[in-house]
Amino acid sequence: KLNNKLNLELKIKPLSPLCIKLSQEEKEGEDSKSSTYSTILVTEQGETKANNTGELELDSRKGEIYIPGSTLKGLFRDRFIKMYGETNEKREKVETKSIKNLFGYTEENSKKEKAKKSRIFLQDAFFFENEKRRNFYDENKIKNSSNNEAIKEFVNSRSITPIDHFSSKAVAPLKFEYTTEDFRTEILLNNMTFKELQGIYFIIRDSINGEIRIGNSKTRGFGQIEFEVSNLRYSVFYGKEDNFKKF
Repeated sequence: KLNNKLNLELKIKPLSPLCIKLSQEEKEGEDSKSSTYSTILVTEQGETKANNTGELELDSRKGEIYIPGSTLKGLFRDRFIKMYGETNEKREKVETKSIKNLFGYTEENSKKEKAKKSRIFLQDAFFFENEKRRNFYDENKIKNSSNNEAIKEFVNSRSITPIDHFSSKAVAPLKFEYTTEDFRTEILLNNMTFKELQGIYFIIRDSINGEIRIGNSKTRGFGQIEFEVSNLRYSVFYGKEDNFKKF
């Protein structure tokens, strides 16, 4: 039964560069470096590869830059465990039944595996300004450029030179793609409790205090974000039987 529903629109503001793909790191047992994409960038076709010198070859990616809802939901779930989780024998925070009931779970049963659906949904986050989304999807830009100028307009890149912790020597530079654009997402929560609303508020507060990061290379100064409430709608529903309670 649906008793209430929360629609919370959030603006995601990067306070530090937000990584679009993983760094180019040499994999063990391979002669050449490879370029691996994070889930923040979706591609419809094509891929970028690195040659033996580590330089990126032809970029034929097509698609839209976005932050997956699964990434945001994982962030919220981890924060709920940190705030409301129980401490086990290993002194680790683990999920409680209330957290599982909110985010959903699968549970092994003697006969079969039972699953419980999530009551909270976080939508994929796209550019906050619709005008920028339209510019990104400008047909001429995508068709007339093999390097996809639409991506280049909203994405920058930079290299850093890490220091090896054991030898204290500089290692090969790593190249990152990043964006500083604002994104928009929406939280849908059915049958919300006061404690769950409080937890969402705490996450927004923590982001304002600079405690929330998403994406890759979090230890390299990337991915710090701030949530800002753009819109909030709270709906309460009544069934037919509620009309007769007063009698």
